Amino acid sequence: VVDVVDGIRQKRLGGGEIIVSEVALGLQRWASADFNAPSVEQCHAMLDRAILKSGVNLVDTAEQYPIPSDAKRPEGSSETLV
Repeated sequence: VVDVVDGIRQKRLGGGEIIVSEVALGLQRWASADFNAPSVEQCHAMLDRAILKSGVNLVDTAEQYPIPSDAKRPEGSSETLV
């Protein structure tokens, strides 16, 4: 453990120089067609909280997100939101 930020441990990746948080932020439902997907404002607030306050530096933006997608919110919308 190299550091602890807001209770989240930061470690070296594979013993090298890259420092990563033990917690990642997943964006699977962000910008999705799901009825309970978070709003753009909620997404930005979560990013600010995770990255700026808690030191999270792993963000999962898989190329097929959001899930579910539709014509209005196609795959790749999560990355655009970020």
